[in-house]
Amino acid sequence: MKLSPLELDALSEVFNHGVGQAAFALSELAGEEVQLSAPKIEELSKRSITEHLSAQGGDRICAVRQGFSGVINTDALLMFPVDQSLQLVQLMVGDEFPLAQLSEMEQESLAEIGNILLNSVVSSVADMLQIEFEGTLPQVELGQVGHLLDSEQGLEDLILSLQIDFSIDSRQIKGYLVFLLDVASSEMLQHKIATFIETME
Repeated sequence: MKLSPLELDALSEVFNHGVGQAAFALSELAGEEVQLSAPKIEELSKRSITEHLSAQGGDRICAVRQGFSGVINTDALLMFPVDQSLQLVQLMVGDEFPLAQLSEMEQESLAEIGNILLNSVVSSVADMLQIEFEGTLPQVELGQVGHLLDSEQGLEDLILSLQIDFSIDSRQIKGYLVFLLDVASSEMLQHKIATFIETME
């Protein structure tokens, strides 16, 4: 899949709506305002995403993975370097919990954060592009970026990537949300985007 600038702009509108909903829901969960940046949407190779996360100190990544199926099938992964994922959990549950004591609640909290963000974004895609999805339960995974992206056989494969900055209490954490699509799903997504653009004209 190779999206045109117009198609990427249309997706930005769709995803930005979902990110706004997620920010509200995460603020409710945290009990204070959580700001999420407008997502930076790109088609990047698996190699590029691996290099970006590694540059953030992300040799080991914490990811929340959720599968969605329908006329488009995708695995959505929300990924953070491990130290940033711990900071995010701490910010969401409160500073009274030292990082060293977060291990027991870490996976549950990350799964909840991922569930809110992934479902908000995918629900926005479903509503605005008129697609029906069924989602699996979110799973927290830990490992190297290449392994989580299954990039051993396709480092140059392009995948849809959203960079989202979390801002809570003046602290910022960078996360990547990526969608792994097979060829048929990529073609269907492009078709749905084209239809969405036509309705906007």
